[in-house]
Amino acid sequence: MKSFNLAKFLPCAVFFANGRTVSGVVALLMQATLVLWPVASRWAFQDEERKGIEALLDELSEVTVAVESGFSCHVKSVGHFA
Repeated sequence: MKSFNLAKFLPCAVFFANGRTVSGVVALLMQATLVLWPVASRWAFQDEERKGIEALLDELSEVTVAVESGFSCHVKSVGHFA
């Protein structure tokens, strides 16, 4: 939640913290013009949201692989279902 507040008030810091220097500079230039500040803020918010979704999907795929590998061992020991 703290990073979403950072995205709202200081969008360039979100990109610099994530190692995206070019995006951080572009966001900083957008912040310099007060008209484009909301656009930079939305961009940083979407980037943080995307990063969170990707982390959840990675975690889900790891769990799925673990479940499938455990399930395949049980199916091999039982044999074919007819």
